[in-house]
Amino acid sequence: MLLHKDSLSLQQNKHIMVINCFWNSNLFQTIVLILTACITLVLYRDKKRKEVRNAAIIVVLQIEEVEKNIEYILSEGIVNGTILETSMHYSSLIFEENHWDKYSHLIVGHIASESFEKIDEFYKAANQIREQQVFIKQKIQQSIDSKVWHYYAASYTQVANNDVDPQVKVQSIHDRFNQISVPPFIHKEFAIGLEKTLKRYNKLSDGNAYAELKKLAK
Repeated sequence: MLLHKDSLSLQQNKHIMVINCFWNSNLFQTIVLILTACITLVLYRDKKRKEVRNAAIIVVLQIEEVEKNIEYILSEGIVNGTILETSMHYSSLIFEENHWDKYSHLIVGHIASESFEKIDEFYKAANQIREQQVFIKQKIQQSIDSKVWHYYAASYTQVANNDVDPQVKVQSIHDRFNQISVPPFIHKEFAIGLEKTLKRYNKLSDGNAYAELKKLAK
C-alpha cells in the first residue's frame, strides 16, 4: 500500500515538473508572444477600420453640405453675370474646414484611384469657389461698414450743431439711409472670376466616386 502511494506521489511530482518546465520553457513564452502579437494586430486593424469609416462618414457629410452651398450660389448668388449682394452676403461658407485635406490619407487605397482623383478635383474646385466667395463677402461687408460709418457721422454732426431738437434731423437721416440703397462696388472681374470658377464644379453625389465613399462609410 505504501509502495502504491509512493508511486502515485512520484507520478504527480513528475507531472508537476513537466508542467513547470512547460511554463518556464521557450515554447510557452513563444506561444504567449505569438498570441499577444495576434491580439495586438487584430485590435490595430479594428482601430484602423474604424478610423477609415469615420473619415469616410465625415467627408460624405461635408460633400453633401458643400454641394448645397455651391448650388445656392449658382441659383441665388449670381444671375446673368451679376452678383446679388444680399444673397452672397448671407450665403453660408462653402466649408469651414477642408475635411478632405484632413482625412484623405486614411481613405486612399480604400477606393478606386479614379474615384479618389474625382473627389480631389471636387474639393479643389470647391476651395477655389470658397476663395472667391470669401473675397466678395468681404467687399460687401466693407460697403455695409462704410454706410454705417457715414450714417453715424451724419447723425452725430446734427447732434453737435446744438440745435434745439436734433432728433428730428437724426430721424430724417435715418429714414434717408434706409430709403436709398447704394450697392457695393464689386468689380465686374469678380463676377467673371466667380462664374469661371463655378464652371469647374461638377456634382459628386450622383457619381461612382461618392457611391464608393458612402459604401466605405457603412
